Amino acid sequence: MEPDENSPLLPARDQHDDDSEDTAVSWDGADDPQNPANWGSVKIWAHILVVSLLTFLITGGLTRGSSPLGATMMAPAIDQVMHDFGSASPVLSSLVVSIYVLGWGVGPVLLGPLSEVYGRLPVYTCSNIGYVLATAGCGLSTAIGPFLVLRFLAGALGSTPMTIGGGTISDVVPVHSRGVALSLYMFGPVLGPCVGPLAGGYLTDALGWRSVLWILGGVYACMTVVQVLVMRETYPAAILAQKRKLAQRKTGSASTLSSRGLTPQSKVNKSSSSWSASHAILGAVLRPAKLTVQSPVSTLSSLISAYVNGLVFLILTTAPFVLQTEYGFTPHDVGVAFFGYGLGNIAGLVSFTLTSDRMTAGPESRPERRLIPAIVAAPLMALGMVWFGWASEAHAHWAVPVAGSAVVGAGNVLFFSACVGYLIDAFTVHAASAIAANMVIRSIGGALLPLAGRSLYEALRWTRASCLLAFPLLLATVVLLYMYTHGHKMRQRYPVRL
Repeated sequence: MEPDENSPLLPARDQHDDDSEDTAVSWDGADDPQNPANWGSVKIWAHILVVSLLTFLITGGLTRGSSPLGATMMAPAIDQVMHDFGSASPVLSSLVVSIYVLGWGVGPVLLGPLSEVYGRLPVYTCSNIGYVLATAGCGLSTAIGPFLVLRFLAGALGSTPMTIGGGTISDVVPVHSRGVALSLYMFGPVLGPCVGPLAGGYLTDALGWRSVLWILGGVYACMTVVQVLVMRETYPAAILAQKRKLAQRKTGSASTLSSRGLTPQSKVNKSSSSWSASHAILGAVLRPAKLTVQSPVSTLSSLISAYVNGLVFLILTTAPFVLQTEYGFTPHDVGVAFFGYGLGNIAGLVSFTLTSDRMTAGPESRPERRLIPAIVAAPLMALGMVWFGWASEAHAHWAVPVAGSAVVGAGNVLFFSACVGYLIDAFTVHAASAIAANMVIRSIGGALLPLAGRSLYEALRWTRASCLLAFPLLLATVVLLYMYTHGHKMRQRYPVRL
């Protein structure tokens, strides 16, 4: 049978493989209190709340296509950062945000498989501590090189709540009761783009850019302490593995030596298990890449996602520059630029929620109908880009370019919500790999496009540069229409075999 995301990364060994030394374990009945599905409501909601708060502090979310809070809080501080480091390079200034986003995309490739091999709890704890240390290191940096390296590490380690938070919720909440839990978990994606830049702008203006990192790291350190005190392992396979180890210790089978003085069987098993874990992690890491190569619809959706995400981060890094240079805003006033984008996110989320399931209703519905909001979103984002550029160059009231960014925000959420919904429906058992592949490529776009975009705006000015950047979105609309009409045939012609 073909493996999928629901298959265990480390398949169970035959009980005779270890000369009957391994003890087969399972839950002690349907009401076993060790089973996370049987936890009390207070314990379950404590876990959901902690994961949701961690997600809010770190990320604007994967599935809604928003931006990491740790990235957007630094956006208003870019000019101060570059001044302190004695650099005027537009490429390096864009990297202050982009390098974090790149790490945010790379981290899940390894963190997800690690959580399925070693359990969710150690991944949470180690990565959270690592994030706090990397963020503190950024605040202590005296040169741009170490600062960017630590920003990348902070982005990679900080992606943990986003990467495995949904898995934690699925561990403790039955599928028919997840609506409220998922809504709480996804609260950060909508609120983050508003709160992050506003808070970052005021802190930068009042206390300097390093205060943003110290406060973000300090709050996250407090949440890490709460996580260590409150959270317990939720991944069933990891809990049962620990239960088996305890059973082995009680029976003493793990310490049995051969009468001929050979290596203890426990050491052989440990070596074999270590190799199996490494093999499983490598297989899980390569799975999204294999899917992208095999499936044209996955490749096309990922490439469009990369460009859309790049435009989003271009807006997020350019809007403060526009308001400061064209309108004379101070750093704490610059946070207003992101308020419109956040309102656009909310509008896009509401629109998608009200229309998505209706579009897929009916006995003959197919996954491609999930793309309808994306087909609307691409030209909507193009309109928002032109709106933003024209208003900036024309020196219209500052609210006019901010309104343009709101249109971009609405299109962004509509597009990514539709894209993720399509990948889930189209790839079913391989959905996690499809989404992981999309996320990595998307984050690369979010990291790279802003590097060129700032220079493009300076060379062509706001209107022409925005029109040039909007044109590929119109081409993307044509590609999405083709996927809508021919996607099912493409999936049949190029089936995924992992």
